[in-house]
Amino acid sequence: MGQIKTDTDVADFLRGADFMSASGGGNPAVQHEQLLEDLRHGRSLGFVPLAELDPDGITFSVCYSGSIAPESFDDPEERALALGGGKVNDLPFVQAVRLLEEVLGVSCAGLVSIEIGGINTGAILSAASRLGLPLVDGDYSGRAIPELNATALHVFGAQPLPMACVDHFGNEVILRASPSDAWAERIGKHLALASLGMIACSFAALPARETARLYVPGTLSECLALGRAIRVARENGADPVEAAAAALDGWVIFRGTVTGRDWANTGYMEGTHELTGTGAFAGHTLKVWFRNENHVSWLDGEPWVTSPDLMEFCDPATGEPLVNTYVQLGQEIAVVGRRRRDQFDSAAGLGALGPRHFGFDLEFRGIESLL
Repeated sequence: MGQIKTDTDVADFLRGADFMSASGGGNPAVQHEQLLEDLRHGRSLGFVPLAELDPDGITFSVCYSGSIAPESFDDPEERALALGGGKVNDLPFVQAVRLLEEVLGVSCAGLVSIEIGGINTGAILSAASRLGLPLVDGDYSGRAIPELNATALHVFGAQPLPMACVDHFGNEVILRASPSDAWAERIGKHLALASLGMIACSFAALPARETARLYVPGTLSECLALGRAIRVARENGADPVEAAAAALDGWVIFRGTVTGRDWANTGYMEGTHELTGTGAFAGHTLKVWFRNENHVSWLDGEPWVTSPDLMEFCDPATGEPLVNTYVQLGQEIAVVGRRRRDQFDSAAGLGALGPRHFGFDLEFRGIESLL
């Protein structure tokens, strides 16, 4: 515990988490300030191996549900006041954990992130610190995902409910049962819309021995190492994009200019980006479809890399990860890819996060066979 001790560590950790979000996950600016505040108050920030928890101890997962469309991050304080109440929770993750403990009549033994992403990973790190709970070095997706039914919990048939939901304004909702994970996901997204953008959810109360069967280990350590590798390469005058690809054991799969962009807020931020190649990729085009995160791509009009493999947009000069929310026409972008996690390298994993899950009649081909 306590691996994150300085402002630089905070920036490195969030940079790495943001990079593994497949350009979803949101901008972690608020979480960056929360973590710096935690350091200023002497709180310990870090993560522990799952093996350090009692196998019978109950772990919870916590995440924000919502879209990463730009309006999701507008300050809704005026609208909230008009409804009869303003912001009361700066970090509703804390209240969501306490509410789930109350509903289940158990004490949480530790937290496990549902995904790796700029907002959720930073927020759960701060929540663990403020709750005095260990945060497990691992998560249930190994990347950012758009839906509860695209996680290892779903792949392996673990029960995520009941779910305790708390927003910034003091609204509390318990989802006790649902016919399916897809239904639970839909209810969560509508609660987020009702809560003016985002709602914190605590769920997946599982014994640590069950967590061990499901999770992707070591991903928080990966975030810190990846973020450091990008920064150090930049400081040493090396190519930070190549450094990121090397740290992920991945590839730089495209470099180009954004020449097309369309999206809609469907409860997710959903749309496409079109890139026209530059440098070694001149003469080629890349189209990427996203639902919060990047999921399906076409190289020169032919199906190419898809989820569950990861595609991350980043700044070609700095290596800083880019979020789909803020990508602009004319922007220069590098794309880094990495292989899917083992938990998703199966028929069930592809059913949860492969192209057909998103409605595309495409045969999945692993990135390692394409490059």
